[in-house]
Amino acid sequence: MNEIILFTSNECLYCSIAKKKLEEVIDEYGGLFELKLKNIEQESSETPITVLPTVIIGRKKFEGVLEKDQIHTALFSS
Repeated sequence: MNEIILFTSNECLYCSIAKKKLEEVIDEYGGLFELKLKNIEQESSETPITVLPTVIIGRKKFEGVLEKDQIHTALFSS
């Protein structure tokens, strides 16, 4: 199973939008991918996060809310 990491915070308005889009795309692949949420206020991270939401897919880091076609492309190009 491939892991997708979404960095969020309690005060991030766009994080819930990013989460919803990621979940919708992940559901299309029937368990091939898993979404992990990391709240930057509760967890320390080795990845420097300067923008929320931040998504890690494979070895690539994306900042901001991704469109569904961007997520599809990132899933298979990372």
